[in-house]
Amino acid sequence: MGRLLVLAIFTVFAVAAADYSGSYEEDYFLDETQPYDTLSVCIDSSGKFYTQESTACDNKVAVGKFKNAINQTGWSFLEIETFDGFAPEIQAYAAGVAEGKLSKVVIYNHIRNTVDGYCDGFDAYCKRLYDYLTKNMQYIRSQLIARPNDIYWQHVNFTLTQMTGILHGYEGKALSPEVSFDITPILMIQLGGELIDLEKALNKVKEEVRRKQPENGKCSGLVKVSEGNKDLFLAQVAMSGFHTMTRVVKLYKFGYDKSKVPGHTASFSGYPAALASSDDFVLLSSGLGSIETTIAIFNKSLYSPELVNPVGQIHCWIRGIVANQLANSAKQWTQIFTRYNSGTYNNQWTVVDYKKFTPGQPLPKKDLMWVLEQVPGTIVARDLTWYLQKNSYWASYNIPFFKKIERLSAFDTESQRIGNWVKFGASPRAKMFKRDHHMVQDMDSLTKLMRYNDYQNDPLSRCNCTPPYTAEAAISARGDLNPVNGTYEIPGMGHRNHGGLDMKGTNYEQMKQLRFRAWGGPTYDPLPPFNWKTTDFPVKHFGMPDEWKFDAVDVEWETPVEVDLE
Repeated sequence: MGRLLVLAIFTVFAVAAADYSGSYEEDYFLDETQPYDTLSVCIDSSGKFYTQESTACDNKVAVGKFKNAINQTGWSFLEIETFDGFAPEIQAYAAGVAEGKLSKVVIYNHIRNTVDGYCDGFDAYCKRLYDYLTKNMQYIRSQLIARPNDIYWQHVNFTLTQMTGILHGYEGKALSPEVSFDITPILMIQLGGELIDLEKALNKVKEEVRRKQPENGKCSGLVKVSEGNKDLFLAQVAMSGFHTMTRVVKLYKFGYDKSKVPGHTASFSGYPAALASSDDFVLLSSGLGSIETTIAIFNKSLYSPELVNPVGQIHCWIRGIVANQLANSAKQWTQIFTRYNSGTYNNQWTVVDYKKFTPGQPLPKKDLMWVLEQVPGTIVARDLTWYLQKNSYWASYNIPFFKKIERLSAFDTESQRIGNWVKFGASPRAKMFKRDHHMVQDMDSLTKLMRYNDYQNDPLSRCNCTPPYTAEAAISARGDLNPVNGTYEIPGMGHRNHGGLDMKGTNYEQMKQLRFRAWGGPTYDPLPPFNWKTTDFPVKHFGMPDEWKFDAVDVEWETPVEVDLE
């Protein structure tokens, strides 16, 4: 019964869009110079939803614009705008429908690359996962019914309604605004980060069938105040398996009540069908910008049923979206995010309030930058504006800053075991940021630092290894370049399907229009570009170009966007 149940649930991932099957080499890509595909979601005189491929219709709820330029830039581009005069849940659903229909090809490829086959050989674990997710969705459903006037739960509802719209648009279902609580491939995309911890909490590694899994994603983040306080930069590099490089630059602009929803508009880097960035790199109409890097949990006792429980908790991706929409300050963001801690996708979050920054003026004494760190059962958040004043930069590199989180996650004992690799302020990336942050004075120098990897020549990339260095010890890692037959102090230093997938960065002027620079693909120069034809990783990469040798893109939105930072 258990095996049949798992197969019934998860084989749908592989057949959700069979019309788009094909080889790696098939060309699904649009020419970079071509205009966006445009789709409107409308309501007819009888109240039924319909879509049409233009921006002109009566009772238009949402308009979406999409371009798949992954073959030319390493990115797809999506803009969604909804309009006031419609209930927020109607707007959210229509936004999802537009995204699901417009980007169904890249959604399908992303499902094939990351979701399809997830349960192969892990039937018992997937049965436990299904039971956990079902109970969690049932809990959320009960709270939505019980708390219809609670603004927090209203935005949980809007988020799930938008996700349901993506599902309906993607699968070509009849359009009807509702919330699906089913375990679907679209939900599994949202849970990508949560699975890092759920696999441990639900004992995936103890299955009778074992296989080597990619290690947790790592990221590099930076907040930098330039000389004379002339500019404020925010940047992040997402690191994960190369099979996850189907990436989308997104803009969501909702016609919500601006007095209640400061973060009504968001721009971010992300993934097909994913409502949260998951990198994370997000800019908001509230003037807030946020990044995160993931924290490993070495203390496995934190994965107890009391601390990771489907009832009474909400996953990180939803909590992050609700905080993005409702918060008007960095402190408030951390307060909202802290509610219903699920203990999954445990990260160090950095939230910057650009409203608190004035170019050329002294930094404020408080509330410019807050940092939050999460582990199962505990969240610590503090105002670290003082740190930025003292050092002119803040770097994030997957290691806790707060002593309580360091102790609870067992980073302290792990650093005693393996050394500075996991010690705050002493790891290779920590030292690189400390050495080179002063070079960042404009967008070009920011880009150069965040794409930095010179592992064969940089003394900070050296290790007690053969050869005596690792391409993982860099601000933008390239685990593929470490030789298969090398020997390394710890597995994370060696040859593996892991590296920097991108670079995103913004400054004060770009933030005014929620713009940022995006560079798709693993870093190169002086390194060789990543190429699927020369790599040895046997992972699926449908819909991707072979060679990832692109240039940076300075994103400009067709949708009018403006943020008042005064």
